[in-house]
Amino acid sequence: MSVHAINARGPYRFTRAGRDVYHMPLARPWSWALTHHGMWSLFITDQEPARQGVPARRFPLHPPEAVLGHWLAIYATTEYDSDAVLWLREAHGLEAPAGNVLPAGAYVAMARLAEVSTIGNDSRSFGRDPWWSPVGSPYCRGTIAWWLEEVVVFEPLPASPAGRLTYFDGELLPELRERVRLAKDGLWRPEVYPVPLALPLLTLEPAPPPPPPAPPQHQVKPPRRELPANDAPVPPMGPVQQLGLFGEPGPATAPDERSSTESPTPPDEPPAELLDVTTPCGTPPSVLLAAAARVRALLADGARHDFREVMAAAGDDLKGRPLHYRVTACPAEGGPLAPWKVPVTVTGDGQGRCWFTARATSTENNGGTS
Repeated sequence: MSVHAINARGPYRFTRAGRDVYHMPLARPWSWALTHHGMWSLFITDQEPARQGVPARRFPLHPPEAVLGHWLAIYATTEYDSDAVLWLREAHGLEAPAGNVLPAGAYVAMARLAEVSTIGNDSRSFGRDPWWSPVGSPYCRGTIAWWLEEVVVFEPLPASPAGRLTYFDGELLPELRERVRLAKDGLWRPEVYPVPLALPLLTLEPAPPPPPPAPPQHQVKPPRRELPANDAPVPPMGPVQQLGLFGEPGPATAPDERSSTESPTPPDEPPAELLDVTTPCGTPPSVLLAAAARVRALLADGARHDFREVMAAAGDDLKGRPLHYRVTACPAEGGPLAPWKVPVTVTGDGQGRCWFTARATSTENNGGTS
């Protein structure tokens, strides 16, 4: 049933008296107002937890229609609602006893859930009911009222907490009936709680003074941090590939048109029988041999050379593609070395940087890892 249909048909009462007993928790001092001052309405809410961009909020609940007409065992919880103290004081002039005086964790009364109404269909919500929204009250207690009838206050029955509107514990049911009978026969009367000397709603302590404002950011100068000087020579930049308007590779640079910063090609001419060999990568042997000669000349000093230096020394093929990976051979590569392969050892620092050093030439490259 929609909320609009409930508001349109007015308050709805039970049509058949039920005999089931349901657990109904109620915070203090609302339980005291029900047992000692004739409060006959409940306003039950659930709290929706806060989420990103939306704070926590409460929303009222309609009871299930199957519970209407049955008994509610009112259970005083260990919670103490300080807002209720203020409401009872301003709306009824009542000073609620402190939390350590009122019974907690026990059943204190039983009542029949007789009627349910909302602000939209019950005129009692407009200042006509002293327990809903009396004149002078700080706020209206809620939007959905659960009306109780046949309220019986009995000697507090300690019990463990349970879920709202769950069935009453069957093991405690005989004791509950006995206490209700004693209360109806007048053999037990509700205890009268004295007005507390110190009001439970204490005055708020003055807030501590705010900290002094921080100085503006423009007045605080960050400490000067000197970077260590690095006078190490900068390795030459590798060949730059010029791209066209749409990202296509530009025209290849002929070997004889390379810049003067590259290592000159050694004057040794390759053997004539190697010029007709078909390489696996499709690059002419003369281009590979020339690149290998430049790499050998670079590594001849036995020192470590940065990857960019080896790449610049090897140069590019006729299509502008780098040759360093085609003219170097690490120890992990097995089998005989091609004439254009330069045996090297590669070391790295694990952070992406690596260095090349020359390795002794052998016909079989069958050992180790770099």
